Amino acid sequence: MSSVKVLIIDDEPSICKALQIALKTEGYEVDTAFSGKEGIKKFKMILPDIVILDLRLPDLDGIKVMESIKAIDKNTIFILITAYGDTKTAVEAVKKGAYDFITKPFDLDELKISIKKALKERALLEENSVLKSLQGKSVFITKDKELLNIFSQLKNISNTDCPILIEGETGTGKEVMAKMIHESSERRTKPFIPINCSAIPANLFESELFGHEKNAFTGASERKKGLIELADGGTLFLDEVGELPLELQAKLLRFLEEKAIRRVGGLNYIPVDVRIISATNRNLKEEIERGNFRRDLYYRLCVVNFKIPPLRERKEDILLISEHFLKVFNTQFNKNIKGFTEKAKEILLNYSWPGNVRELRNIIERAVIIARGEYITEKELPLEMRGSVDDIVLEKYPKTDVIPLEELEKYHIKLALEKTGGNISKAAKLLGISRFALQRRMKKYFESD
Repeated sequence: MSSVKVLIIDDEPSICKALQIALKTEGYEVDTAFSGKEGIKKFKMILPDIVILDLRLPDLDGIKVMESIKAIDKNTIFILITAYGDTKTAVEAVKKGAYDFITKPFDLDELKISIKKALKERALLEENSVLKSLQGKSVFITKDKELLNIFSQLKNISNTDCPILIEGETGTGKEVMAKMIHESSERRTKPFIPINCSAIPANLFESELFGHEKNAFTGASERKKGLIELADGGTLFLDEVGELPLELQAKLLRFLEEKAIRRVGGLNYIPVDVRIISATNRNLKEEIERGNFRRDLYYRLCVVNFKIPPLRERKEDILLISEHFLKVFNTQFNKNIKGFTEKAKEILLNYSWPGNVRELRNIIERAVIIARGEYITEKELPLEMRGSVDDIVLEKYPKTDVIPLEELEKYHIKLALEKTGGNISKAAKLLGISRFALQRRMKKYFESD
């Protein structure tokens, strides 16, 4: 984890020196400045976490110095040093965003306690703003022997920092597995930050991952920490890493090699300590041969490799997971559905599940919402799960020979995915559309069921 940087701004060299020695023994990186202007200049250079600021400086008012720095980074922690008669001014400064003030002559222990409390409070605020996933343990429901064998290995692997690559089709539970690894590790009290590499536009990639300084580009009205920096001390989950364009792969590789980031528009490198877990629905070895993925990046990411089988290959899990989601949505929608009819179970077991567990979850959620009896029947399941496109026409459109285009498109996407064993690239080729276009349609249909 990167060490905490402290900047002391005080016109008395003896005070600066005493504070610098005391705080360095606590493990902080400490720099000093003897005037307001010098302090603002040094702040821009070193980007400290904490500023210890004397309210009375020879060139600038201390509150104005604080306001100038807050305009650069509003999250900077300020602890003010005040003379006895400046207490009223110090209270006003706290109202404007200072964390605390200490009156001269001050107790070094009191200052150290104030710094530790401020850092703890800020860490909690940052973690709460980016994490919702720490409210409960992640659960991967399975009877599959291959997966159970993987989970038996997780405990030993979780407490190492070796990079892990998880392979599997869309919707198989790659992020759930990554969260389980994080929650089993010594980093579990720190952030778990997921990044969907396919969802970040190329022109925003650097800013989103590495952050940016104020005025680094048009619209950058203040400094912003990137997702990598927010994951410091925790786990960074790179989902669909195989979707990254080559030029962005190079930038990611540099971070992995240097273990440091530089914000867009910044001058300094900031060390970041994160555990890397990646996931992909592509065969990255094949992508390397095609020239679409960097070999050196692959070996950086794939020290340990896990593969999650698609749902259609683990039939024993289908009803088990369905029952789990039934309990979840019974509670959520205040219902008391007891289970599934035999016909409904048969349909669930015989369906190909191109959207895997994610699709199953959405279908059970919808079934629970519309069910009126004690059991979910075949009538609560989507028509395309029950038969061919001809069956859909006969049951849903008896008075017309025209099927809505969306219905046909959805059916043919499922058919193509079934014929290609869930291979998105091959299915897209069968359908005569791009891989990206197919993924967009899959998200539209399978996540809205």
